[in-house]
Amino acid sequence: MSFTVDLILTEIPENDKEAWGFIENLREEYYEDKSKPHERLVELHKRLTDKYPCLCDYDDDDPEMDNSPWADGPMIGNFASKMGMLAILYSRADELFPFILQNALELDIILADGQDEKIYRPGYKIEQKKKPWWKIW
Repeated sequence: MSFTVDLILTEIPENDKEAWGFIENLREEYYEDKSKPHERLVELHKRLTDKYPCLCDYDDDDPEMDNSPWADGPMIGNFASKMGMLAILYSRADELFPFILQNALELDIILADGQDEKIYRPGYKIEQKKKPWWKIW
């Protein structure tokens, strides 16, 4: 099983309850969307795979493939004109989610996390975890 997030490029309702219904309908459109990925999703893909290569970037016998955090690939195939989806291994979700969220928001992409039922819109302030005062390095 994987941890999945929706990446949304279109306006959604401000009310989260209404937004989730809208997202469900948008997913139906997404599955039928055969157009090229939106340029912001292509840029997000580049940022993500520069740090964490896509599964399709590995040779089949490459042992490093086992260290990939992605649950499927090619990832670019999960991006369309209005939305995209990412599937992350649950065991790596805590590590990757902040990186994905930061990059999505920088590109004005809405991120919907169905596991926690949270929607992160551009302008959301990401809380930086502070080190304890005694750890200054």
